[in-house]
Amino acid sequence: MIRRILIPFDPSPYAAAALEYGCFIAKQYKAEITGVVVLDTPGIEKSIGPIPLGGLYYADKLEEQKTKEAHEHIKALLEKFKEKCEKEGVTNSETELQGLPGEQILHTSIFYDLVVMGLRTSYHFETEKKTYDSIEEILHHSSTPILAVPDHFEHKENRNILIPFNGSRPASRALKSFVHLLNASAAETNITLLMSDPDVNAARFYLDGAEAYLKAHSYNNIKKEWTPQDIISVIKEKYLDWADLVVLGVHSKKGLFDFMVGSLSKSLINEGNKPLLLGT
Repeated sequence: MIRRILIPFDPSPYAAAALEYGCFIAKQYKAEITGVVVLDTPGIEKSIGPIPLGGLYYADKLEEQKTKEAHEHIKALLEKFKEKCEKEGVTNSETELQGLPGEQILHTSIFYDLVVMGLRTSYHFETEKKTYDSIEEILHHSSTPILAVPDHFEHKENRNILIPFNGSRPASRALKSFVHLLNASAAETNITLLMSDPDVNAARFYLDGAEAYLKAHSYNNIKKEWTPQDIISVIKEKYLDWADLVVLGVHSKKGLFDFMVGSLSKSLINEGNKPLLLGT
């Protein structure tokens, strides 16, 4: 059951969609939301660049000015966050942190049931005007389930859930996170369990077990699908348009995400058009 939701907030449309999604979930579970914006102090220091001889005073003044502007921007962001939560009738709090954004969000997230964030981030908005970053630096170390959303939120009465499953620990944790966190509308949920494995008997063992687990938690609209083909291609060709949410188990290996055959989680994160519930 969800009681506390953390939403890392920034100026991007992805963060705005995450707030919409977070408010929707919070109202279902009567949960509270915390919005956090991180002042990227290392990024500000780095943006000053090399300091010439005798330029320390002017560098300090420039850093002071950039920090002041960033604080004002963060204040406006947190006010926007608060206004949205109050409009939706959601219990909320807001906070500003300082340091490396990824590290600060990770340290804070351990006290929450769920992190809701965009599939792209703009946490270095004080110093960088480039395209949005992926969520990989957060996901690589997170111990809290993450709901990563695209740049829009669309509520549907009947939800189609795709759960690629292979019996691994990350996949099992993702399955349990889905059941224990997002089980308010089981009767209105259609689930497809999908496994890629050359051995159909092994696939049936895991798919049958996952089905039994879901049914024990009141999910009954379940389809089991097996394929010997590449999981990434099969999902993109057959299931991605159908799914409203994809539940994924993720583990890291040398900084890259590996799942089943190839890097499914990384591929869907890069695709960026479907909400992903990610368990590590």
